[in-house]
Amino acid sequence: MGSDNSRQNGISGISLALRLMFALAGIVTAAALVWLSATVHLERACVLLDTPYLPLCPETVSDAEQGRALRARIAANPGDSGAWVALTHLERGGPGNALLRAAFILAPTDPNVLMWRVGEALSAGQLPQAVELLVQLIEHRGKGEAVQALTNIVATGEGAPLLRPHLARAGRWLPQVLASLAAMKLPLTSAQPLVAEAWAQGAITRQTLQTYIRALKADEKWVDAYALWLTQQQGPTPLLYNGLFDQPFQPDGFDWEVTPALASRAGALVSQRGRGNRGQILEIQFTGRPLAVPIIRQHVFAAPGRYLLRGQYMGSRLRTEQGLAWAVRCSSRSAAAPLAGRSIGLADTAGAWKSFQFSVAIPSDCGTVVSLQLETLAPFEASVGLKGVAAFDALELVPQGL
Repeated sequence: MGSDNSRQNGISGISLALRLMFALAGIVTAAALVWLSATVHLERACVLLDTPYLPLCPETVSDAEQGRALRARIAANPGDSGAWVALTHLERGGPGNALLRAAFILAPTDPNVLMWRVGEALSAGQLPQAVELLVQLIEHRGKGEAVQALTNIVATGEGAPLLRPHLARAGRWLPQVLASLAAMKLPLTSAQPLVAEAWAQGAITRQTLQTYIRALKADEKWVDAYALWLTQQQGPTPLLYNGLFDQPFQPDGFDWEVTPALASRAGALVSQRGRGNRGQILEIQFTGRPLAVPIIRQHVFAAPGRYLLRGQYMGSRLRTEQGLAWAVRCSSRSAAAPLAGRSIGLADTAGAWKSFQFSVAIPSDCGTVVSLQLETLAPFEASVGLKGVAAFDALELVPQGL
């Protein structure tokens, strides 16, 4: 039985190694580029490091002459790490040769040497060592090939155990990997366990977490985005968040989102204002310019079923033909997403606060989230614009039967 378990574990380890080596195919390409760019590196060294490298410039001497000059330098100074690395470039030795071993010893932090060490670790099946080297390259060198390689590891979905030992320093490498996942169009959700643990350890900033949540939302990975957003909240979270408008809006989460517009051209100026014993309220000043719809929205996790949306409203000198309306729409990028419920037109109240409510019926095929959003009851009014002030307070979404 022990033999069977050992064999099964061995097979599992080999399988993971093969998958990761396939995902890390970019390293092979990177190594090839390193060798092919040897001349370019030497040319750059001639310019940046001045006289010690001038005899080695490809424009003036052959490869053989460069090699002899480098070996002469090494003979005179065996600790000349730059000469060892340059000679390794020049002679295009593969991992494991004498030149490379010398470069390992004398220039262990050279980025190209570190990449070769990654290749050796992968060839030997030493995956944790390869990951540790890649993390070092990103932390200290910002090596693009290392970012891509580590991104590929994360994208396999099996990178969390390998990267967990490095989460204390995640702030130095994880943001780059997250950006690379999006740029390479690889599964964003593959990084979710790492992001959650890094946040719990205090290893990444709120900005990094919010940027990742925003990317998940844009990719419509609502469950993962919502789970991460909940980790930031203190205490229980109501179905409709911040319905009293007393807390500052949290960007890139599941709080209120104001549709952006240039201040000089905005048809609606949205703000939170103190209003006597009401505390903070949502106030919207309409400028008469065309409106971006929705004016404000919140994505809400709500299971299929019936709900009641209620709240309080005030309109002051509000010029509109059919009024504003709160609408609950099924999740979709389209402004004309299927409607699950909508209020009557909310018009001018001469500055008096009034209550309103409406029923919401979320069908089973509505999607993971719904959008509660403020719009004009008549679409044409968004095009022509409104004038005046509207205010809202005490919004609440109440289940009526699921």
